[in-house]
Amino acid sequence: MLSRKFRMNSETVNLMPRLTIRYIDTLTPTDKEYFVWDDQIKGFGIRIYPSGGKRYVAQTFRLGKTTRVQIGKHGTLPLEEAKKRARKIITDIDDGKNPNEDKENARRSPTVAQLAERFLNEYVPSHCKPRTQVEYTHALNRYILPAIGKTKVQKLTRDNVSDLHHAMRKTPYQANRTLGVLSKMLNQAEVWGYRPDRTNPSYHVKKYKEQKRERYLVPQELICLRKIFDEEEKFAPSATNAFRLLVFTGARLSEIQTLKWEYIQGDRILLPDSKTGAKVLHIGKAALGILGNIKRIEGNPYVITGKQDGAFLTDLQKPWRRIRKLTTVLYWHDYCDAIRPLVEKLTDAYGNRPSWLECQKVAEQDNLQLPTGLCDVRIHDLRHTFASGAVMMGESLPMIGKLLGHTQTQTTARYAHLADDPLRSAVQRIDAMLEKTMMGE
Repeated sequence: MLSRKFRMNSETVNLMPRLTIRYIDTLTPTDKEYFVWDDQIKGFGIRIYPSGGKRYVAQTFRLGKTTRVQIGKHGTLPLEEAKKRARKIITDIDDGKNPNEDKENARRSPTVAQLAERFLNEYVPSHCKPRTQVEYTHALNRYILPAIGKTKVQKLTRDNVSDLHHAMRKTPYQANRTLGVLSKMLNQAEVWGYRPDRTNPSYHVKKYKEQKRERYLVPQELICLRKIFDEEEKFAPSATNAFRLLVFTGARLSEIQTLKWEYIQGDRILLPDSKTGAKVLHIGKAALGILGNIKRIEGNPYVITGKQDGAFLTDLQKPWRRIRKLTTVLYWHDYCDAIRPLVEKLTDAYGNRPSWLECQKVAEQDNLQLPTGLCDVRIHDLRHTFASGAVMMGESLPMIGKLLGHTQTQTTARYAHLADDPLRSAVQRIDAMLEKTMMGE
């Protein structure tokens, strides 16, 4: 079969009637690379290198410019697949796309780690509150970057995101928060031109169902907590005062941590910023009494002061873990008949109230299961306790929402079931009265 040869850009080009596997295998290298083109698919060909290597290519001419795209290696990529890709590439070029530019853009595309660095440096500081900044940084460094940090942003797929989310399924709350951070960052990647618009791969990755906790303290637990606050005040005054204020105000932790004396105006606290923006906290006699007993430190504007000059107390989790364990032991002694003998036995042995860990060790030896007590109470549950108390006092959900600073009614609605408790008590009282009346008593 004859061929016609001509030179194009110093490259020898052969035009052949048809490319087949058998024919391609007969092509031998020369001292210069050359091309052989298929006459059935215009623009589809194979490139033969002096080294003997052969690669499929697609080439077309548009708007006075020749564009050539490498498709794949002969012997690795099947011929029919190469033809299929060639047709698509040629069509894309005719439609104005440039596969070579797309490849170059993908090569220059930042990795997820590089995107995260820009996201944390440029976007987060100006668009997120301090607490949110901490949460974003934690989610990126702890979960996202170890899993997909080296992946190119343009190459990131829904499978990558879904796999990350699935790997965290045992902690659904954290998994969903991490997915939210990643989604926000990838939205910003589109703004910065790292991905085409509306290609965020986190879309349609379904979040896990979260079980909302509704833990709040019952009267007996509050009594024990108050006693421990009194005992611990000499060791951690700032922490105990913070917890007291959380109980009596229903405020968020960050609102009390960063509370400044200048925000307190009579029986109101005027917060210039909070999770939901500027906010007014109305406070009662107990909260005012707590504030009145806190000693002001010259040069420090904060109510809950830290160890550093002019700073607020940043770590309340550690003292809370200690306080809730101490309170649990007291609760066991005062209100758990089955556990009281163990606590009293250890108290006699040690000369003072035992620690939570000491009780645990003895309980394990005696094969005794200890109640959880207050060990499952989070700091945020003090806010729930304030809200639950308001519900059971008969306050309406809209009123409670305003007190707590909720912007959405469904957030407050989680306390609705507590309103049944007073109704249940009323029904029982009426029931007992009618029964006595009908019995002639």
